[in-house]
Amino acid sequence: MDLLHIVTQMLMIFGIVLVGLFAAKRDLWSGDLDRKLSVFIMNISMPALILASVMGKDLAFENSELVALGVVAVVNYIVLIGLAYLIPHVFKVNKARMGICRFMLAFGNVSFIGYPVCDAVFGSKAVFCASVLNIPFNLLVFTIGVSFINGGKAKSAFSPKLILSPCVIASLIAVVIAIARIKMPVPVGEWFHLLGDLTTPCALLIIGSSLSHIPVRDMFGNRFVYSMTLLRLIVLPLAVGGVLALMGINPFVSDVAVVLSAMPVATNGIMLCLQYGKDERVMTQGLFFTTLMSVVTIPLVAYVASLF
Repeated sequence: MDLLHIVTQMLMIFGIVLVGLFAAKRDLWSGDLDRKLSVFIMNISMPALILASVMGKDLAFENSELVALGVVAVVNYIVLIGLAYLIPHVFKVNKARMGICRFMLAFGNVSFIGYPVCDAVFGSKAVFCASVLNIPFNLLVFTIGVSFINGGKAKSAFSPKLILSPCVIASLIAVVIAIARIKMPVPVGEWFHLLGDLTTPCALLIIGSSLSHIPVRDMFGNRFVYSMTLLRLIVLPLAVGGVLALMGINPFVSDVAVVLSAMPVATNGIMLCLQYGKDERVMTQGLFFTTLMSVVTIPLVAYVASLF
């Protein structure tokens, strides 16, 4: 794996995030635009990007890769959630922050940042892999994730409608296309690629705009946030990579899974903290600092994972 290529791609991604931040600071981008464009991305352009990932001429998937994807989708979250339970006990995290710590460790921003990064670093084939690996996310973040934030209580924010979200439906259709090796007409594939290509720049601009609303005093956090950043961005992804290497998983699938595991803290965490009256300031600091540091850590983790 070419480390220089990964670093270059991450700098380009971060550059677009900075454009979004600058535009929002200069009142060239509004919060209302964030909300509307987010709905467009999650319901139209991101599903198109997922479907486009299986419509290229050179994107045939081996049976071993398809089987590996299903296995890795399960193993990935077993490792992340298992360590998210264990680590706070090992480090004796304050009980008030226990749930926030677990959420930050278990759930990364696998959609808004995950898809653009995988597309930039690995190409379109990785977007399909990521879409399959991300299928468990909605179910887990709104059940186990809510349990983390809500102090272990059974109440859930999960809705059956999440199972039928456009991205999940697109992922399942993409799996069928890949398994059946359905050849789509070239104009159809080009149309999906054209629409799906809107996802990356729009998502990154929204991230930049969202970060612009974080007060300066909340940006750089404290030792707790720094520790969570190290664990979320480096330790946990490499743990996932080590487990997958021991299992003999297809290297390409393993590399994509490791990079997805190295994403910054999921934005859902802030929403859930506000909903359940928890400390959203710490979650906001974690979101900002992990997003900032991921520009450096993702290339590092991707390169080290390729050596497994």
